[in-house]
Amino acid sequence: MNISPVRQRNYGGKAVLALIALAMCGVTIWLLSNDFQLAAATQRWAMVTGALGASDVLLENLSFLQPHFPLYVLVPFYFIPGLDTGAAPYLVALLAATFLLFMWDRHLKEVEISGFRHALLAILIVSHPAFLWAATSGGHLMLSMIAFYMLYRSAQHVITEHDIHSYISLAVVFLIFFFVDSSAIFIFVALLPLLVVIAPIRTVMVSPVGLYLIVGTPFAFAVGTWAYMNWIFEGDPLFFITNADSAFMGGMLHIQDFPWLQQYGGQFFMPLIAATGYMLVAYPVSVYLLLDTMDNSYRFRASFVLLLHPLIAIAIATSQYYLMHPFEILGLLSAGVMAELTFIKMQSRREFVLLVIFMFISSVGGWWLFSQAGNPEMKHWMQALQGDTHQDSSNDADLALGLWLKHNRQQTMLYDRDAYEVIAARGDAKGLVLSFSNEYKSNIRERIPNVAQIAVPDPTTVRGRRDKLNIRYPNLYDFGMKGFSIVYDHLGWRVYRKKHV
Repeated sequence: MNISPVRQRNYGGKAVLALIALAMCGVTIWLLSNDFQLAAATQRWAMVTGALGASDVLLENLSFLQPHFPLYVLVPFYFIPGLDTGAAPYLVALLAATFLLFMWDRHLKEVEISGFRHALLAILIVSHPAFLWAATSGGHLMLSMIAFYMLYRSAQHVITEHDIHSYISLAVVFLIFFFVDSSAIFIFVALLPLLVVIAPIRTVMVSPVGLYLIVGTPFAFAVGTWAYMNWIFEGDPLFFITNADSAFMGGMLHIQDFPWLQQYGGQFFMPLIAATGYMLVAYPVSVYLLLDTMDNSYRFRASFVLLLHPLIAIAIATSQYYLMHPFEILGLLSAGVMAELTFIKMQSRREFVLLVIFMFISSVGGWWLFSQAGNPEMKHWMQALQGDTHQDSSNDADLALGLWLKHNRQQTMLYDRDAYEVIAARGDAKGLVLSFSNEYKSNIRERIPNVAQIAVPDPTTVRGRRDKLNIRYPNLYDFGMKGFSIVYDHLGWRVYRKKHV
């Protein structure tokens, strides 16, 4: 049976993507073997294990202090033997990266390029540190990239197709984005003033209000639904933007820990200028893609907006003391570039060579920025890539307590908001009395809790001062409690056990 050249190219492209996925998997295994662990990934897995390990599995157990979708995708792994470990967030990130690459591959077929060029573009995209970081670090950034890719595709369709479906698609993507990433609010607000640029002029002249109603109503519904759920379960519709532990607050209460906020927090134009500089170093290919559309006024308007949009989002988020590092949003440009590539024409050799050169320069600039301006976890990630293993000693206390609790499985009351690494090290939350449970809430009202064990951190530390058990029982760590005796005292953690239990 003869196989057509087009089909052969399709099979070849998919084989290359499969090899790239395997390579990313190998990189992830290498990182984990070199002691790299992302705190946010550990926290997400601890939240899932805590919620599903509770005696009553309820929606509110997952907390409303961060978007739920990155938690939902981890839930199935809890029930799969062999995958119910702290490696689950890293596997999810890899699967999300693979999904994005194959979705992009399907859309790229519209451009009609050779299999070799297709494979080379895929390799250049994955070699950019922002994409590789999102795919291998175990965070939720890759899920955000998928939403951002869909957002950019929808925005391009708005100006190329001029139909109601493209507006509805844009609106639905924003609705989904809110439940994926807490920065979606700033990304949405940043696009609002730019919608009139990408929308057809006739639409703007006839019904500008209708345009915003179509795009904004689903997002407003998502935010309103979240506020309603916060009111139902927490008693305050604004709980998710006022609680100190909320991901929706970003770095607002921890400015001293983030150089970006120390330098630019509360400002708009300075972070906008700085973000533009970051973009020119890490994504000069975006400028090339913009210039490539100058002969098409419609496409040029769309590409200009898609270039400016993340920079404005960074400026707005920084002005509200949310953004802890510009790559939280700037890294999404990798997905934006992928979306742009599905629309441009690059059949000529000159066009393709220029594109490859700019993508290569972007990758080099991105690696330089990661090494020079990355946050501590990015730098630790780069060290782990190089095989430089330096385990963070600050995690040893949580690891030691988690392993101790793993072998001393008695009912233990623990404030989990800052002890997620303890839960992750223990492996599950069965038998733990955590802050979201009714059992915890009823016990903390008592003068002496009716539990087998109580674990508390040193109250002189930042975590200890935030710990609700230390706040409720201020002398517990130093002097214990009537009817309890100390059974564990190591690296700033103490565990008291009820006598004769």
